[in-house]
Amino acid sequence: MNIRNCLIAALATTGLVLGATACGDDDEVAPTPTLTGVEGVSPPPASPSPTPPPKPTPSEARELKAGQIITVTTEDGPAEITLLAVHNATAIGDAKADAGQQYVVYTMQVKNLSSTGTTEWNTSWLESPRWSGTNREAVSPVFVIGPEDPKLIPYDPFSSTPEPRPGEHVKATEVLGVPNNSGTLQFEDDAGNAHFNIVIR
Repeated sequence: MNIRNCLIAALATTGLVLGATACGDDDEVAPTPTLTGVEGVSPPPASPSPTPPPKPTPSEARELKAGQIITVTTEDGPAEITLLAVHNATAIGDAKADAGQQYVVYTMQVKNLSSTGTTEWNTSWLESPRWSGTNREAVSPVFVIGPEDPKLIPYDPFSSTPEPRPGEHVKATEVLGVPNNSGTLQFEDDAGNAHFNIVIR
């Protein structure tokens, strides 16, 4: 092949290469994806919301003894309850309990611990506990009207006292008729929350 033919062949080859390159420039080149190393990995599950502790049942509620103070919280807010005295007897002065029955007398002080507002703390549930006897007999105690005994704190139920406002406290004495055996007065608020028990032996 002479020199002329070699030059023609070289130019032809260069033209083909340049043409192929030009055609390739008309197409957009897809970017290479960046790999993060977590492809195909599911996101971690959301943390479950904390489960509130179960409410105590009446039999699991704390025992309140004479002279003790506890704090309870209801829909009206927190309050401090002091059991000042508790006594059981089959007679109070001239008043005698029916056969198979006894009187349970308890005196409480209730202080509304809220510091603001005018919300009155409802005390009505403190005079209507549930009775659960050691013989498994459950009754609603009978609300007894009016007896007094010089050896006991005078009778003055919660129904005759105002409901305490923030910072105020009230005292009341309740007399209930229950079966004449040992058992427990179970105190639950109007929402059904068990707060404390008074054990009668």
